[in-house]
Parts: sequence; structure tokens; C-alpha cells
Amino acid sequence: MIRKILFFLLLTNISVNAQKIGTDYDCFDINITDIDVDTRFVRDAGDPDMYIVCKDKRIGVSPNFQTQYLRKTDVYEVEPIAHNPYPLDPAINGGVEINDAVPRWDDNRTSCPIKLPFKFCFFDQTFEYIHVWSNGAVTFMPNDQCSPTPRHSYLNPEVFTGPLPGGLVNPNFYNSIFGSYQHTHWDKTVYLVGSINYQVYGTAPCRKFVISFFDMPTAGVSPQNCPPPSPLQNHQIVLHELTNVIDVNIIRHDDCPATDAWEASAVIGITNANGTRSYTPPNRNVSPWSAIQESWRIAPAGVCMYRTQWNVTDTKGTVSELDNCEGELSVVIDELKDISATLIVETCDEPYMETYKIKVRPAIEINTLDLQRIVCDKDQNTYDLTSLTADIKAAQSASQAEINKLRFYYYKTEDDALNKVNDIKTLRDYPINMGENKLYIRIEYADLTECYEILEANILKVPVEVTPKESVFICDEYKLPVLTNDEFYLKMERLDENASFVVKTIPNIAEGQVINEAGYYLVYVKKTNEYGCEDVKSYLLMVQSCSYPKGISPNGDGNNDYLDLTYNNVVELKIYNRYGNMVYKHGIGYKRQWHGQDNNDKVLPSGTYFMHVITPQGVYQDWIQLMYEVK
Repeated sequence: MIRKILFFLLLTNISVNAQKIGTDYDCFDINITDIDVDTRFVRDAGDPDMYIVCKDKRIGVSPNFQTQYLRKTDVYEVEPIAHNPYPLDPAINGGVEINDAVPRWDDNRTSCPIKLPFKFCFFDQTFEYIHVWSNGAVTFMPNDQCSPTPRHSYLNPEVFTGPLPGGLVNPNFYNSIFGSYQHTHWDKTVYLVGSINYQVYGTAPCRKFVISFFDMPTAGVSPQNCPPPSPLQNHQIVLHELTNVIDVNIIRHDDCPATDAWEASAVIGITNANGTRSYTPPNRNVSPWSAIQESWRIAPAGVCMYRTQWNVTDTKGTVSELDNCEGELSVVIDELKDISATLIVETCDEPYMETYKIKVRPAIEINTLDLQRIVCDKDQNTYDLTSLTADIKAAQSASQAEINKLRFYYYKTEDDALNKVNDIKTLRDYPINMGENKLYIRIEYADLTECYEILEANILKVPVEVTPKESVFICDEYKLPVLTNDEFYLKMERLDENASFVVKTIPNIAEGQVINEAGYYLVYVKKTNEYGCEDVKSYLLMVQSCSYPKGISPNGDGNNDYLDLTYNNVVELKIYNRYGNMVYKHGIGYKRQWHGQDNNDKVLPSGTYFMHVITPQGVYQDWIQLMYEVK
């Protein structure tokens, strides 16, 4: 098969819209918006997920990944983010109120850990339980064991002696988030407002666990330290499922009282299990500071915790590739390809996947085409070339709208096809000769004129014919002769006595087989060739009975009542009496009609008569006895 392709190299990136398979998660994403190819391609007008390029073009597929935070939690980075807190007031957010050590809850933590709705990775450890401190800290716990709540009031020296890391001296605050931590001293007997509550937003695996510190007092052991109109303080800690991101939203924080730096100090950040590693935003590390509508993200920044799996499926099967982190695919489009890119996310919980899929096919698909056509009819002298056009169209996977853009031209030589000259005009009645009839089809695609295909077609006129056989009439038995010229016996059919219809089919007959049962037969001979052409002819065989009865006794007993010459192939029968007079005569077609009557259908007397029989094999003459017996 000959194929010629012309490419104009345009070296451009083309945008692709493709198909998201399965659940679409908002905490991570994969999609494909560009492929790299050095020529144009178009989108199938009838199938929005199908893309068309010139055949045998290599394309590159580089997905867009939303995977910034799918990383190990041994390293973090801190960045400012847009301020967009969740509602803090439990009357609005419907959150669960954390009421521990009522009526006072100043400088304490919860007595029993709170179970998170999902597993959370923190400094390379996995946790499901947290303690919440009224001063704005969250501490990760290994289990749900309850314990008496400790009370730690002043930052210095009970908790901190300096900035993080190294300045944390209280082990109760190891493995903690500070967001923000300050000496709030929320004594509910003094401050009649405020709430510490939590709420869960979203659906797995992208839920957010939000802890809100609503309308807290400013720092200090009494309201006099920050006299009115000091505003109430509001801040929030958000834990992100799967990505293990930590957000701190500061709605308002005031560095009060200004007269006491340690009382006014606060901290935003995280620290590990022994306080040796910590991350804090700039200027928010154990010092006095004020902030309004400020948000920080503390995000994992270790090695990636995801892989990219590629599946490329075509008629040869599916080929898979697995890349660590973000992958790229390079593939040659020699036939229709189903290409899927699956993002496999594995953090501290079960793995999750998201898949994006595109389909890319050649503008003209020829891999499955067989353009050899066989003509078995020796009397067929033309061929309809439009049937080749129909077969090529049927092999395309494109929509009908795209198939209609294919253009077909037929030529007697490959050079004519390359140069587009001397195209064949009589497509429906193209003359063919015995043997090979080669021609060339040029296929063009209207939307991508830079790529075309030239295919070789071959119309083989290769009929076969069984040598005609003469009818055979033979006495008593017949042996099937040896056949020549690659012919073989197919079957034999036994006919009725008039050779009018089939009464029995005899399969699996072979050369040398003996037929010795008198009667009519049709013998079938077949011939085939390697192209599937075949011919079957039959000939008539009559195995004649060449023996004759010596007498008949037409007395109605059903035994020897007739002169039975059914299979003697009688051409003429004459019966003479002993005086030489012809008393009965019958021509061609005699079977068993004579039962002792004359030509006028009168009963002849018993006695000896003379029988004269003519057959294709000769003349038979002999005496025959007519005898009536008493019943």
C-alpha cells in the first residue's frame, strides 16, 4: 500500500476543549487546554470531543494541573491570600459551639479532643483529633483521650520567651497552629459576648474544617487594660481536607494594651512536635501588631504527593504510562487515539483520582483499509469505483459532517495521482481486464489541505470454472473418476425415478467411490482459488439396470404384477405374441406400464411372448412369460 503525505509546518499551539471524566473536585484539578503540534488541526464539527490532525503527526499533551498544595507536609511555605473568611457568628454559620469549662473559659483548652471529619497531615504526621485553646491555638492530638484542661495565661514566660522557632517553651503547645494566639483571657463572667465554634463546609475530599473565634476581647486580664472603644477581636483557622492547607483569617486584631508589649503580643504560625521547626508570616511572630481583614495561607511545600497516569487506547490496545508529579505525553497520531490523563492524589487519606480525556484522529484514516477487490464473474468487464469510496468512508471514525469533507480522485498511475492529472472520469463503469487492475486513489480533506493520502487499489479479475461434464448412462455400477485441474467432488443427489426432484443428498463423496444402486443422480463438482472465487457444476448420472425379467404374473398380489423396467432407460418397448404379431408398444418414458394388456387395454391370455427393448446401450430381445395365477 502506497501513502504520500504533505505537511506545511506552521509550528503553533492549538487550543483544545476536552472532556472531564468522573467527579470534578474543587481542591485539585487536571484539564487539557493545549496540545503541541507542528501543523494545524481542526475540531470535529459533529463531535466536540474529537480533534483532527494530519496522519502520523507527533503531538505533545501537557495538562494543566491544579496541584499546588498536593505536597508532603515536612516543609511549608507561607503566603498572603485574598481575605474571604467564612461566617464567624454561630447564629449565621450554624456551627457547633465549643463550651468547655463553663462559665469561665479563659486561657484553657478543651478537656476532650474534637474529632476532625477527615484525616489531616501536619509535619509528616497524620491526625484526627485536636484541642482548641480559648487564646486562639489549635493543637493536634494522637488520640481522643480526655484530660484535665491546663491553664496558661501570660505569654511570657508561661508559653513563649521569644519568637518561633525556639521561643516556645511550653510543650502543651507543640504540634500547634496559632491563629492568632494571644492572651485573650476570655472570662465569660466578665465578657458576656463571644463564641468559639466550628463548622464543616464542602464535600469530601475537599471539605474545610473552620474554627471561628468570634467577638473575643482584646488581650489582657481585664477590660481596663484596653478600655472602650476597643473593638472586639475576630479570627479564624481553616483546615483543608486532602491538601492539608492551613488558612488563618484575621478579621480584626489590635495590639492592645500598648503599654505592655508582652500583653499586646500575638503570633500567627505553626510549630512541630518539639518546637524546633516553625513557620510564621512576616511581622506576625510573637510581637505586637495590628491587622484588619488579613489572611494567610500556610501550605505544604514538600515533594509532590500525586502522579499522572496516561492511557492511550487504539486498535492495538491500551498503553499506559505513569509519571511522578506532573507528566507530559508525546504520541504519534497514526490512527484514532483515546487519550486520558488521570491525576492520582495520595496524601494522608485514601487516594483520589480525576481524569481528563480527549480523542485525536488522523484527518484520513487508512490503517484498517484493504483496497484489493476480487471479481469472480468471468462475464463482468467493468467495476464500480464508487464502492471503494464508500468503503473508505465507512472506515472513518469521524462524524458524517467531517466525512462529507473528504474528496476522492482516481488515477491509473501513482504519478498522475501525485500531480493531480488525468483523473478517471468513468467511475461507475471502469473497464477491467483479466488479472490485476491497479489504480490509485487520492484522498483530500477540505479543512486541512496540507495533508492528503494516496492509496493503491487493485481489482483482481480471477474467475474459476469447472470443466463441463457429460451426462453418464452406465449399466449396473459407476466409479467416480479422478478429477483434474484442482477440481473436487462436492456432493451427490439421488433423484426420483423421473429425475425431477431430489430424494436424498449424499455428502462427502470422493474419487473412486462406487455407485451401484440403480437410479438417477446429480454429481456436483467444485473448484476454488486463493481469492475465494468458486464454481460448481453438476452432471447427470444414470446407473441403469441392465437385467430384464423373464416373466410377470399380473394377479394383483403386489408381486411381479408389472414389467418393471424403471431404471433400464427404455427408449422403446414392443411385445409380440407367438405368431409374430405386435400386441403392445410403448415409447420413451416406459417404467412399469405393461401388466399383460394389449394396445387396446384388453387382457392378453397367458402364454409366451417376445419382448423387444431398445435402450441407449443397444437392443435387447428375449422371450417373456405371461402367467396368471389363481388367488
